[in-house]
Amino acid sequence: MRIDTYLTEYARKTPHQIALEEGNNSISYISLDKDINNIASSMMDFEHCRFAILAEPGIQYVKMLMAVYRSANIAIPLPFELPMFSLERIIESAHINNIITTETQYSRFGEDLFERFGTVIVVSNDTSVKYLRKKIASEKNNPDLRLVLYTSGTTGTQKGVMLSDKNLIANAESIIEILGIIPKDKAALVISPHHAFGNSIIDSHFMVGGSIRMGTMNFVGSVFNLVESGVSIFYGVPSTYRILLQYSERFKKAFGNVRIAASAGGSMDKPTVISIMQLTPDTKILLMYGQTEATARLAYLPTEDLKDFADTIGKPIPGVTLDVFDANRRPVKPNITGELVARGDNILLGYLDDENATKKKIINGWMHTGDLAQKLSNGYFKLLGRKDDLIKIGDHRVNPREVEQIIENNNEVSRVFVVPVTHELMGTAISLMVIPKAGTEVDTLFAFCRKSLPGYLYPREILTIDDLFLSENRKISNRSIIEEYQNVKKSM
Repeated sequence: MRIDTYLTEYARKTPHQIALEEGNNSISYISLDKDINNIASSMMDFEHCRFAILAEPGIQYVKMLMAVYRSANIAIPLPFELPMFSLERIIESAHINNIITTETQYSRFGEDLFERFGTVIVVSNDTSVKYLRKKIASEKNNPDLRLVLYTSGTTGTQKGVMLSDKNLIANAESIIEILGIIPKDKAALVISPHHAFGNSIIDSHFMVGGSIRMGTMNFVGSVFNLVESGVSIFYGVPSTYRILLQYSERFKKAFGNVRIAASAGGSMDKPTVISIMQLTPDTKILLMYGQTEATARLAYLPTEDLKDFADTIGKPIPGVTLDVFDANRRPVKPNITGELVARGDNILLGYLDDENATKKKIINGWMHTGDLAQKLSNGYFKLLGRKDDLIKIGDHRVNPREVEQIIENNNEVSRVFVVPVTHELMGTAISLMVIPKAGTEVDTLFAFCRKSLPGYLYPREILTIDDLFLSENRKISNRSIIEEYQNVKKSM
């Protein structure tokens, strides 16, 4: 089965049940199913082809995503928040010939972005469909491929995670079981639906015939209004909760009827957990861990263990097996550090058009997460950091080396170094250290970052340095970058 077939089922069983809400608009299952059929009819001539989806978060995006599924093609949502040059990199690396977009996004980017596509479909606000051009080209794709999600947050080369219908349904079934989602539940979706966490919320609630209230985090007041519209399950990354908890009285009022406050996309600090518990003691807090490569989730911490095991990711979700391997890919004993590995029906098919990366990620049926971890004696798992250099900013994974390269390639500087720094809301932000050239202007660097990088990558500060200490193997390490930054700050 595909996710969209559940919509058809509920359009028949509970036709007038509200499926989606956005602002003052709502749509029932029967109307949603009809609109999906209308959009899908424009893609029926294509046979399992890749379709980029460029649409703002909201009801229209969900219709287009499900329409690509229904036409038996392959959906490739383009991360909405990325600047044009990052979208172009994804489009080129994914070898996409077809795109479906909204009138708003077509006007936003203009023909400069869309001229590279053989097929361009524009969906209007009333769900009418218009072909700007159509070119059907034969494609050879993995026969099980249904969705390609790009790992969030990096500004350089990104990997396309290939997911099947089986992956999507298996992961949604596990989430439904963990959260106990039922048809009368209404979910709050205020994070990006273009990424794995947001996508999993859509899947899990559609599979039970529930409803989803869609919004954004652009205005805190509107988020609280959204929650007060009858939301029973709220989803957010840790920074979502930190932002909302700044308004403690409003949080207490809005979340008073929320059954579950679920979090993923990073570890939630103990003060945030305690604040939620104190303000809304009847709300269950459910912390989850996962990766895009796992169709969203791998582990969760049962609510009853929140106080005693808040520093862990808990146990595997149903249908997933976790373990910790040493450098020789052998299981280690409890309390020994190694790499967290996983297997189950939700594990990715591979990376799009990248067999080498796939072979490194999936070895003997195990997905290597890249996270260092320990297995505790009770079967829970504790994370101890990343094997690589990725920085977590909100719900975005950022490769600092890629950010450095972008700034260096577009500015008069000798070197740029990204430094992870603590941020009171996002958990982590970045500062920059720069080895300047004669013409380097700090104000110019700030202006470039403001114009060319996503907002979460705008640096808190830019410091100039003379040189940087090199490690013994003559490579610049994260440790040396952070130590130099601390030394510079002390001397200021």
